[in-house]
Amino acid sequence: MAASDLVRALLYTLNNLLQQHKYKTALAVVRGFRNGAVYGAKIRAPRALVMTFLFRSGSNYCTIFIM
Repeated sequence: MAASDLVRALLYTLNNLLQQHKYKTALAVVRGFRNGAVYGAKIRAPRALVMTFLFRSGSNYCTIFIM
């Protein structure tokens, strides 16, 4: 019971801190970094991996299929 009360109090305190207006800019910066990391992991990294395998040999025969 004491652990759940501690977690509940910690979450309540954290939510109150995050809702304060003075932390809005800092949270926007953190959110931007997080969104960039998610975009990089979901979109950019798989595309780079595919392009590495397609163009690894140096020939451009795959450009016909991309166009």
